[in-house]
Amino acid sequence: MSKENIVSEKLKSIINLINKNDFIEAETALIKIVGEKDNDFYPHQLLGILYSKTGEFEKAKKHFENSIKISPKNPGLYFDLGTMYQLLNDDQKTLDCFLKVIELNPNIIDAYLNIANIYDKQKKIVEANKFFQKALSLKKDYLPSNKAYSYFLIKHGEITKGLSYQYKHLGIIQFNKENLKII
Repeated sequence: MSKENIVSEKLKSIINLINKNDFIEAETALIKIVGEKDNDFYPHQLLGILYSKTGEFEKAKKHFENSIKISPKNPGLYFDLGTMYQLLNDDQKTLDCFLKVIELNPNIIDAYLNIANIYDKQKKIVEANKFFQKALSLKKDYLPSNKAYSYFLIKHGEITKGLSYQYKHLGIIQFNKENLKII
């Protein structure tokens, strides 16, 4: 087995540890890999994810930034960093990261949804709507886009349109002028 396959198998086992919330063992293994192979973005990315999950955001930021230095055109790295900034409620840095994601890959629907949600939170309704529409244009039957957009419409007073959108795209309600039925 080649050295690359051994590292790959090791990273798969580390991902399993992170998914099982065994952060101490995963951290130890990742730090060892980073020490041996500091030019690979993936162990840094995994450390960033791990530290985000444990609330150690400065460490997470450091590792996400290291991963971006190694692979600056990888939209997934900016997505992960943006997700970490969301946890910190840093809207501007979150927005900057997700805008970078779509600059690098304009087909990542969830980046548009995150941007739309930030603009909605900032009460920039026109901008939010624009990004919801872009997300919907990429894949019209993508459940998270449809769900988020229907709630957005309802929240901003377009109740009939939002409810009809839910019925048409999500199949979760039925209504007419006389009745509203939750399914």
